[in-house]
Parts: sequence; C-alpha cells; structure tokens
Amino acid sequence: MYKNTMASEQLHRDLSPCKTALYIRLSKEDGDKDESDSVVSQKEILKEYLKLHPELEFYSFYIDDGCTGTDFDRPGFERLKSDIEAGKVKCVIVKDLSRFGRNYADGGYYIEDFFVRHSVRLIAINNSVDTAPGNMNAVTQCITIGVTNVINESVSAATSVNVRGTLNMRRINGEFIGAFPTYGYLKNPEDRHKLIIDEEAAEVVRMIFRKYVSGSTILGITRELNLLGILNPSAYKKSKGFNYKHQVRKTNEGLWPESSVRRILKNEMYLGNMVQGKNMKMSYKIRQCVAVPKEDWYVVEGTHEAIIDKDTFDKAQALLGRNIKESKTEQSAGLFAGLVRCADCGGGMAKKSNKQNGKEYHYYRCSTVRVSKDACTLHTIRIDKLEEAVLVFLRKMVEVATEYDEIIKVINNSAKRKTENDIIGKALEKHRKDREFTEGMIRDLYPDWKRGDITQEEYHNLKNDFQKKIRKIDEEIEHLKAKLEERENGMENNSFIESFKKLGNIEKLTRPLVLELIDEILIHEGERITIRLKCKDAFEQATEYIEINKDNIKTA
Repeated sequence: MYKNTMASEQLHRDLSPCKTALYIRLSKEDGDKDESDSVVSQKEILKEYLKLHPELEFYSFYIDDGCTGTDFDRPGFERLKSDIEAGKVKCVIVKDLSRFGRNYADGGYYIEDFFVRHSVRLIAINNSVDTAPGNMNAVTQCITIGVTNVINESVSAATSVNVRGTLNMRRINGEFIGAFPTYGYLKNPEDRHKLIIDEEAAEVVRMIFRKYVSGSTILGITRELNLLGILNPSAYKKSKGFNYKHQVRKTNEGLWPESSVRRILKNEMYLGNMVQGKNMKMSYKIRQCVAVPKEDWYVVEGTHEAIIDKDTFDKAQALLGRNIKESKTEQSAGLFAGLVRCADCGGGMAKKSNKQNGKEYHYYRCSTVRVSKDACTLHTIRIDKLEEAVLVFLRKMVEVATEYDEIIKVINNSAKRKTENDIIGKALEKHRKDREFTEGMIRDLYPDWKRGDITQEEYHNLKNDFQKKIRKIDEEIEHLKAKLEERENGMENNSFIESFKKLGNIEKLTRPLVLELIDEILIHEGERITIRLKCKDAFEQATEYIEINKDNIKTA
C-alpha cells in the first residue's frame, strides 16, 4: 500500500540542523487516560529527545488536544501541513505512531507520500521509527510502520465498537448521552444522564406550541420570536456559557429560522420521552453523519418531565401533517386552512379574492381546475358563506350532543336496564360455578383411573371432554363480562358528547375551535358542503346506542 521510491532513499542527504516540529495528540476516544499520554508528559518526552539530538532544531509545538486519531481533520495537524508546504518544517517528531494517527490508509499517505514529496523526516520515539536515510531501509520501514499503523487502527476500531455498545445500552435504558441537552432542558447536576426543565427556554417552547395550535403560522411565530429579541437555540446555549459549535451564518446568528421552529414542533422530547440515535457516523474513521430511519431510533417514554402535554403535541402533529400553505404576509393561518378539499377530485381548495360593487370577497376554488380544466369542474364557495354554514352546523351539533346526553342518562337509569343487568350477572355467576365443578371432575379422574374404576383410554377421553367444556365456559364468561361492563358503564365519556356539550352557545368560529372539532370540509358543486367531524365514530356509536336501547326510554 505504501509508496517506496528512490526519493525516500535519498531523503535528507544533509543532516545539518533542520527545523523540527513536535507533534502532540490526545483523544478521549482513544482511551488516553494514563498520565504517560497527557499533553504535558508528551511535551517532556519530545523535548528530552530533542536535547539528545543537536542536528534537530526546535521550530514549534503542534497540539491537538481532544481530537480523534481516526482522521486528520485536526487544527494542529492542519497548521503543521501548512508549515511543511511552506518549507518551514523539515522534521516531525511524535511520541509514537498512534499519536500521529490511527487511520492506516491516511497515515500511510502522509508518511510515505506527503512527507517524502516535501523531504520531511518522521521520528516516532517509542516505535524506533526514523525515516532519515541510513536509519531504516525501504523494506524495514514499510513493514515497521505498516504493521504498527494497522495495529493502531485495529485498536481504534475495537474501542469504537466497545464505546458504541456502551452508548447503545445507555440509549436503551433511556439515559441521555448527548453533549448538549435539547432546547428547553438542562442536564441534571446530580446525574448528567438525566434531564431537568430549563424554565427560561421551556417557556419559549410552550409559546411556540400554544401559538401554532391556536392558528399562527410557522413563519408568523418565527417573526414574532425575532421581533421579541428571543435568542435562537444555538445562540441561547452560547449565551449560557456552553461551548456549543453550530454552522450558522456569521451575521444575525441569533435570529430564529423557520426550520428551528418546525424542528421544535416535531420533537417528541417535549412529551417527556427520550429520543436518541437519529443520526449515526458512517464509520469510526469518517465523522460524517447519516440520518437513521425513524423506526430505528431509540425512544424511551417517560424519562423526564414533559414540557408539552400530549393533547397539544398531537394537535401540532396533525397540523404539520396537513401541509398547510402559509402566506408570506399573514401571521396566522386561515380559519379553514388545510381542512377544505374538493368533494369530487380530492384536491385542495385555493383561496382567491375578487371585488363586486366595490366590496372585496374571498372564496375557495378547486385548485385542480387551474392545472387542467378537464380534470375537475369549477367547485367554488364564498368563505363568508362557508363560515356561516359551519357555524350553524356546529351549533346544531351542540344541541344534538346535549339531547343525546339526556337520553343516555335516562337509558342508563331505566328499571328495565337494571333488571337486564341483574340477569346477565346471575348468568355470569352460574358459568363460574359450572367451571369450578368441571375442574373438580378433572381432578377426580386421575384417582379413578389409578383405582381401576376407568381405563387409561377413558381417562384421556374424559379429560379432553372436560377441558373442551372449560374452554367453552371461559369464552362465555368473557363475553358476559364484556357485555355487563358495557351495560353498567352505559355510554359514559363519549367523545362526541363531551366535545360539543361543553361549548354551549358558539358565538364565533375560531381557528382552535375548528381544528379541535372538524377533520375535513368537502366542497361540492353548487356550494353544497359536507363536514366531517373528528369524533364521527363517537357520534355514530352514541346514535347506535340510543337506537338499540330505545325500548328502555319508553319504560323509564
């Protein structure tokens, strides 16, 4: 793999004093915890070596403290490269080859190619490596350096596997392993693997969610945050003294971008769930990260205090999933934004405006027609008329919910229903006694067989019959229990009734109210509309319950 040419044999014919760089690297990833590998210790070793070799003249120290050896993208090494290319350095000394690097391929390139082309001598003290002419022939140099670098890289690979295994176990256990906590949280000073709420930032997170589910657009929220002078997450961390590095623009780096607001709205960490492993390094030698599929993330629920309740978070996710087109001028989304669709083609409805008799009107029009007139017909409806129709519909649903609530109370308290419940309860008790009796019969079979009262074949046949009977009884018991539980609970906590009954008299439509109750509004030709409620299933369940129990209403 290494290039051994005549140039390497002729390297440094003149061994007169040459400018010498002393290179030092220390990395936590290498497991360098021993004092012998500390920066101070390496410095002393290199200076002592320099004293014993007058032909070498000190030029400068090049230090990479806390940098991995699996690549050469290090500040100190980059400065060393620049000085070599400028002809300022002709010799490089390291404590050992592992300090130079733990990447076999890249290390070989620098030692056998880059240094040779720039007539630079390399000395690795502990490995007895010195590339000056006469010290090592080409074969010995190739074998010594090559084998040492392979070993160093294998150590790095093994360390990477062990570290990754440890980190994954912490992820599985819901322990936080990041360098910096999610915006809105702090590391617990008593346990750095646990998170606690940072109230100052958490209040900003709550504001973002509150405004979004109340109808503000992401762009509108972003502009308001910047208008209020609230620092974005990166700038906030720096202001708190964190050594946080993030690729941001040099000017106005404290401003919020829309992407940060959107990222916060999607982050499940605010529910109190630990979410980790979203990205991973391509390999232990390449620091570039790649995204991990969502199904492979490490998610552990309830590891820390939530900032956002689940209902608010779910509303935000539903809105994000609607792909609402945001206006560049309006701070808030339209009343029906993301909800209105064409009843025939299923396409979105575009918001348009026109003037009649000096008055401006806003209306929805099927967006498919704009693309192809043959794909759909011109479904339109004025927005003010739509608002009026939706308001009337929701008021009617409030009346229905109130009426259903009263009817269901009558059904649940009817004498006939209570009698039916007693009958089911008695049937349930009888089946339980039958089960106990059958189990006793099975227990008696074995002694009967041993005494010779029944044959072995009769024993097995009877046992199988009794076991089948028990399974059938168990099925009937479960059926009766479910039926009794349903009848005893009646129609309690029906989401349709609960959602509408609490509204009372709706005076005006608001974005939060519309989002809470309506799933979709379909626009037909002739300005006809279909409104689909989010609690459609609960409405149908309540209607069916009343229909089934209508006899109980008459006898109540």
